[in-house]
Amino acid sequence: MKKSYIQEQSLQVKVDIDLGEINQLIDELKEITGEGSTNWRAKDLRSKLEKLRREAVEEARREFDNMLEKL
Repeated sequence: MKKSYIQEQSLQVKVDIDLGEINQLIDELKEITGEGSTNWRAKDLRSKLEKLRREAVEEARREFDNMLEKL
């Protein structure tokens, strides 16, 4: 029997989460990553969530534009 091991940092999981929840996470991280904060992990996570939010909004906009063109 073969066993394989995966590093937990390389494991990717897809999760459905709405923009409101993403906004709540970003707001909570804003408090932690205020001026003078040295918590680079929280800053990095906040940055990634903001990028995710931006991309999700842009994708939704493209989909709505495509729907309007088809009308």
